[in-house]
Amino acid sequence: MIRARLAPPAAAPRHDFGLAQVNIVLLLVLFFLVVGTIVETDELAIDPAVTQDLPLERLPRPLLVLTPGGGWLLDGAEVDRATALARLTETREALPTVHLLAPRDLPAEDLLATVEALRPAGLAITLVTLRASLDGAGPL
Repeated sequence: MIRARLAPPAAAPRHDFGLAQVNIVLLLVLFFLVVGTIVETDELAIDPAVTQDLPLERLPRPLLVLTPGGGWLLDGAEVDRATALARLTETREALPTVHLLAPRDLPAEDLLATVEALRPAGLAITLVTLRASLDGAGPL
């Protein structure tokens, strides 16, 4: 009897999974770049404050209102800067904090100039704001 000799089976090719791993990693990076956000989630949870027309009798005193024209109202009376600083300096011992109310569209330079002008009085400054809903329905 003649035996036929068969060639030994060829070794199965070894697959290189390195290319597949690189593709998966690049797809994950792309996914997180598209879906993710750079802003911290804690920052997204805070509603920005909005200033609206408020009844002046319910606000804390002393209240310094900045008008869009650059004027100052101290507790409802229009005053110039020198008079306001003199009054605030006199009341510094009894009322060490001045409350600042500014319109939303007031330029930042005006607000910073006011804070800088109040510095010699030695008072703590608190910015008065109103928390409102994002749809503009009014205060929360």
